Formats: sequence, C-alpha cells, structure tokens
Amino acid sequence: MIADGHEAKAVQFEYLDFIVPAYYVLTTAEASSNLSRYDGVRYGYRSRRPAFDLAEFYKLTRSEGFGKEVKRRIMLGTFVLSTGYYDAYFTKAQQVRQLLVEKTKSIFSRYDFILMPDAPSPAFKIGEKMKDPIAMYLADIFTVMANLVGCPAISLPLYKHSIGMPFGLQVMSKNFNELSLLQVSEYLTRVNKKV
Repeated sequence: MIADGHEAKAVQFEYLDFIVPAYYVLTTAEASSNLSRYDGVRYGYRSRRPAFDLAEFYKLTRSEGFGKEVKRRIMLGTFVLSTGYYDAYFTKAQQVRQLLVEKTKSIFSRYDFILMPDAPSPAFKIGEKMKDPIAMYLADIFTVMANLVGCPAISLPLYKHSIGMPFGLQVMSKNFNELSLLQVSEYLTRVNKKV
C-alpha cells in the first residue's frame, strides 16, 4: 500500500487482554438492567400458561421469553450489579473502558485508521462452538473494542484461510469519520480483488 501513498505500522496495544472481560461485564450489566422492564405485564412477551401468583408469572414469562444465552447474560449482569460486586466488577470495567478510550484516541491522534483482524481465527463451522460459550466470547476480542470505545468500524470479508473458511479485516476510524471509513473500505476491497 505504500506505493499508493498509504503506510501501515504496528502499534503496541497493552490492554488487549482486558477488552473481552470489560465488554462482557458492561454489556451483561446493561442487558440485565434494560431487560428487567420486559416483565410480560407492561412490556414484552407474556406466557400463556396459568400462573398462581406474580412470582410464578414472572418465572414462566422470563423462562419462555428468553433463550439460554440471553438468560446467561442477564444472570451475569444481575450478579455484577449486585451489592458487594458492583465495585469489584462494574466499576473496574468502566475504568478499563476509559483506558481503552484514551489509548484509542492516542492512536487516532497519529493515525487515520486502526486495522486489525475481525476474529482471532477463521470462521467457525455452523454449530461448531455452540457448547463452549467461552470460546464464542473470546472470538469477539477484536470486534467488541469499537463498541467499548464508541468509534465507527467495519468488518471486510476479504480473505479465505487455507482451510477454506473466510476471515476478515476490521477497520476502525475516529468518531464522525464514517465517510473516510467507507472510502478506505472500498479501496481495500478493490485492491484485494486485484490480488
């Protein structure tokens, strides 16, 4: 890419190991908090099975209305927001988020874009990791960063691994720089087709 006037440089990012834990603490807390209003009384799914009291009604409605993974995330979020664990998990995750925001701003003060893989491995085969939620969570290590720091990003399915499965490149840009992000994405896609 240097021939076209572009240059890519490696940048040290010391917080990489903290991205996924912080993301899952914060997003599960938000899921727990936001989904608590979907009680079947005023909002959301309502079980049609008869309930004898309010507690049973809630149990039926929430058991039927949410899938296994959503329930797992709600329970984890409820735990990290509970008394005694709030500071240990939620507050620490917010502090990590702030470190990530500051580091990302520092990178964008010197560079136009951040390029990274969109996953640590090629795509999984359908159903391959369904029984291993930790492996599924860790597959998000690169893409959740844009969500944590609040900057625009795009995943470009540009490559195919030797095992035949696709993998891609993620491009992140500064806030309010979506037009440049789309332009560089189009450029990378066009250049990749020529190769």
